[in-house]
Amino acid sequence: MPRLKVNRFRARKPPADVLAFYLRVYNTRDLYFDPESLPPLSPQELFGSAQPVVFDLGCGRGEFLIGQAAEHPDINFVGFDLHWKSLWDAINKSRRAGLQNVRFVRTDYRRAFAKVPDGSVQAAYLLFPPPIIEPNRQKEDPLPPETVHDLARTLPDGAPFHLVTDHPGFFAAKTALIEETGRFERVHTSQAFEGGLTWYQQLWESLDIQSLRVEYRRRPAGG
Repeated sequence: MPRLKVNRFRARKPPADVLAFYLRVYNTRDLYFDPESLPPLSPQELFGSAQPVVFDLGCGRGEFLIGQAAEHPDINFVGFDLHWKSLWDAINKSRRAGLQNVRFVRTDYRRAFAKVPDGSVQAAYLLFPPPIIEPNRQKEDPLPPETVHDLARTLPDGAPFHLVTDHPGFFAAKTALIEETGRFERVHTSQAFEGGLTWYQQLWESLDIQSLRVEYRRRPAGG
């Protein structure tokens, strides 16, 4: 099923005060040409706290992020996406749930890592990204080599990175890429029907497509 079709849903734009609380917008052009004009994507800037944050890269409508934030009110979560309606929907759900420990960033997370301080991310998730591995579509790749190195820089020693996909070819290509860096240790791999952490996972599993999951831990520098 084409992913564009499953993005066809209705979402009401949140009120201005709600957007001001939950949403930050980092223009991709500014990130490329004038990154110094933008504030850092730091825990202090986003939450007023030095406590490291959890990143959901490509959070969509926020099912996973919101569930985690509700379950762990002492941890701060940041969701990245470019799709306006998905972010509006996620923000509306966060407001209804009364969540104070989530923020959303409308940007290309691959560029936005330039504004993320070293060691400030306590965990990162990339769940069911578009499985792009064709050489002629590398500009659309959700996990290029530069982003893997950014993850190694922004995750402290021992911090986890979770990748989940429904696409075996993408899974094989990206696990190979991650391991080639020598910066991550694979600690868990699974292929199963898990009941759905995200809307996409629920969709694929309803179509009898299993999820491929891997968890890495950031190796100590020089380790």
